[in-house]
Amino acid sequence: RGQVERLRWDVGAFSLRYNNRTGTLTGDAAGDDNFYILRTNIGNSITNGLEIFGEYSLLQREDGGITVFTSTALFKSKYLSAHIRRGNENISITGNKIESVPDIITRNGITFRYKPFSISFLYSYTGETFADPLNTVEPSPSGSVGIVPAYGLLDINASLKIYTNLLVRFNIGNA
Repeated sequence: RGQVERLRWDVGAFSLRYNNRTGTLTGDAAGDDNFYILRTNIGNSITNGLEIFGEYSLLQREDGGITVFTSTALFKSKYLSAHIRRGNENISITGNKIESVPDIITRNGITFRYKPFSISFLYSYTGETFADPLNTVEPSPSGSVGIVPAYGLLDINASLKIYTNLLVRFNIGNA
């Protein structure tokens, strides 16, 4: 974390190990082909990540300025040793990516300020993920399995300070 003249930054790294993740397995306790579903611990996983924030002031004046910024997170996640139910079988998902964890989430923008007025443009991007621990590629009609596509959003936010204690804001989400 630091600041040099017009540049501010904050960088952090993490590793999250999740042991004894819960999920479902199947079993045949009596050996009579009557399978049951057991909610239990399915295995272990790990997610390593890097979080980066940066802000740079392109223009600094007394009556306003222009600032660009990013807040980005990079992830690498996988099951270390795990099994999960598929039909009446328990199969290994060791090495599979963890569902709902994208490789990247990033928010980037630019803010213009002039006297009491400011406007910001924010672009957010989330990388593709898997919806299920089997890492199924083809999505189902319900969306419970398959790839969840990457997506990006553009938001526009403006504000005008009318009085000391009165600020009017205007936001357009997903412009």
